[in-house]
Amino acid sequence: MNQFYKDEWVWITGASSGIGKELVAQAYKQNAKVLLASRKIKDLDAIAKELHLEKGRYAIEKLDLEDYKSVGTFAKRCLQKYGIPKVVIHNGGISQRSLTKETDLTTLEKIMNTNFYGAAEMTRSMIPQILGKKEVHFAVISSVAGKIGSPLRSAYSASKFALVGFFHSLRSEEEKSGIFVTMIYPGFIQTNISKNALKGDGSSTGTMDSVIAAGLPVQLCAHRILHAVANKQREVVIAGIKEKFGLALQMVYPSLFFKMIQKAKVR
Repeated sequence: MNQFYKDEWVWITGASSGIGKELVAQAYKQNAKVLLASRKIKDLDAIAKELHLEKGRYAIEKLDLEDYKSVGTFAKRCLQKYGIPKVVIHNGGISQRSLTKETDLTTLEKIMNTNFYGAAEMTRSMIPQILGKKEVHFAVISSVAGKIGSPLRSAYSASKFALVGFFHSLRSEEEKSGIFVTMIYPGFIQTNISKNALKGDGSSTGTMDSVIAAGLPVQLCAHRILHAVANKQREVVIAGIKEKFGLALQMVYPSLFFKMIQKAKVR
């Protein structure tokens, strides 16, 4: 077993479901101490019981990424309580299923605040507290949609593209100072992300996309994320053949890719 995580704090946002929940389970099995962060404290308590997490090896903290102006206070409080973590996994977020012309400004703001500003502000507020004290690894869950803009995901893609720009810049500035960044690009993963995705008016879709249901197992996704972090990979795409083909085609033949993405099944 890799000793990278042994007795080290791993902070995981969006830990109440999906990839976040599975990251908690797998990091804990690798002897990490896990900080579960989410708005849904009851769900986090239930996960701790379900996974039989032991006292002293986990912590639960409420975190509302959408209220990004409060995230700095969260980060400073956790640094004081638990010390500097070895790994911070920016996983919390929300998706979208609506045409751009049908998406309200409030919905766009909610997605950007949650997916981008929350992670950016949490990281920004930590930097003065950690530089020169300990190496910290930020694992950032972007998306294949952070490389490809596809129909019904304009706000979601924008938020994921923004994460890439922010953390690429941070990496170029501070890797020499001990801040390491792994950008993660999941494709279709079997979670409830599409059920929880927002329609243009801000309500939840409540439906599972067929492409999500047929996606990669969440267990495999979490395993690859933790493996990429432990092996200090700067980028990792965790996706099926179709998504990887799309990424390659976009680079070598963008005009053909554009025609294909207009016709692609994305639900």
